[in-house]
Amino acid sequence: MWKHTGGHKKGDPNAWKDSMKALCTFSTIEDFWRYFNHIPKPSEVFFDGDCQKRVGEKNEKIEEYSLFKKGIEPEWGDPRNCDGGEWFWRTNLDSDVLDLFWQNMVLGVVGETLENPALGSHVNGARVVDKSRGNYNIYKIELWIDSKDITVRDSIRTKLSEALTHGLPSHKMVRNNPKFEWKDHSS
Repeated sequence: MWKHTGGHKKGDPNAWKDSMKALCTFSTIEDFWRYFNHIPKPSEVFFDGDCQKRVGEKNEKIEEYSLFKKGIEPEWGDPRNCDGGEWFWRTNLDSDVLDLFWQNMVLGVVGETLENPALGSHVNGARVVDKSRGNYNIYKIELWIDSKDITVRDSIRTKLSEALTHGLPSHKMVRNNPKFEWKDHSS
């Protein structure tokens, strides 16, 4: 699991990479929960309409969280990412919905429930990004895969949409129904 802190020079790929720090690694479900339960939720660190929160001893602004399989970095240039792409959704979400969607996506990646076993393992990782500007909250939810195959992509998108909304009260479903778009990483 990674965090990406703010304050780096936009457009400088080296500065962006320097802002990326590993938070933890795990190999058991017990270790996953031990870490995940102590990492602040996106709503606790992302822009809330009034201010960008600062956390930790270094008073950092966290702009992204990423969870990727061991040996895969959350960047397009990683060899496991460059031949695939991502399903993404840019949206304005209430903080409780943002946290639920992030948790559900992470659990889908960890539990490998976003994949169709008949099609193989293709999910590389997930990201949640704070794209808020001014006083408007907007977040980007991404699921990165290693394939552009349309059958693989569509199967994963369907499972992702179902998993994300699990536990969402029905009165919030209409406003928060995911509308994912595809982006190739090697475009």
